[in-house]
This record gives sequence, structure tokens and C-alpha cells, in this order.
Amino acid sequence: MTSFDAKVLENIPANRLLALAGVGNDEDGWDTILLIPSKLGWIPDFVTSAELEEGSTVNIAVRDNPVWSVEAAENLPAGTLVMCDVDGRVKHYRPEEGNHIGYTTHSVTEGEVVSFVRKYGQMPQNQTEGFSL
Repeated sequence: MTSFDAKVLENIPANRLLALAGVGNDEDGWDTILLIPSKLGWIPDFVTSAELEEGSTVNIAVRDNPVWSVEAAENLPAGTLVMCDVDGRVKHYRPEEGNHIGYTTHSVTEGEVVSFVRKYGQMPQNQTEGFSL
């Protein structure tokens, strides 16, 4: 496990996916890592279990956990392939909107926290594109 400090650029609710937003500037210091909620179709860098406040500095612990728990943006059945939504929550995967990030381990309704097994990738728009005969 490794850890480092990062600055939060906006208020982020608990159980959301996070993304690196770059490094600080002259004001923050060039060694300052910046965090934002992950966006639609992105592959997230981290997940938070606590609410994060804009401007705060948090300690990120990288544990390489294969299962993350995140708020669902919609009703999701068990085994659903999911992707990051616009605000760091998860929704069902749509190839035209970006990458999938894993699959759910149980069913949830919108707003509940769902566990998903991390499995990143992108499916071809036309399923026959992925096969050679």
C-alpha cells in the first residue's frame, strides 16, 4: 500500500469515483495533486467512502482493492456491466459513452451503494468488430 496527500477541487459526496485533475500551480505548489469526481465514461483513479470538502487536503491510500462500493445513479441488477456517470456514480454500460469499469455483485435501486468488481475495458460498437474468423 502507498499513500499521498491530494487537494479536493469541489465538494464530493461519499461513495463516489474520483479522478486526478492534474497538479497544483504556484499558489498550491507544484507537488500538490488535485482531485475531482470522475466523469462520464472515464476510468476512475480512486473511490471515496467519506464526503470530501472543496479546498481540503485528504490522504489517499492506494490499496489495490478489486471491489469498490459506489452510489448507483440508477436501478442496477446483479451482474450489470457498469460505467462512470457524470458525477462519479455508476450506471449501466453504454459503449458509445465510454469505458466500462466493472460489474455489480448485487442488485440496487438508484441512490443505494453498490459493490462492483473492477474490470476495465471498452466493447466495440458492433459486437462482430471484436471477432476474427
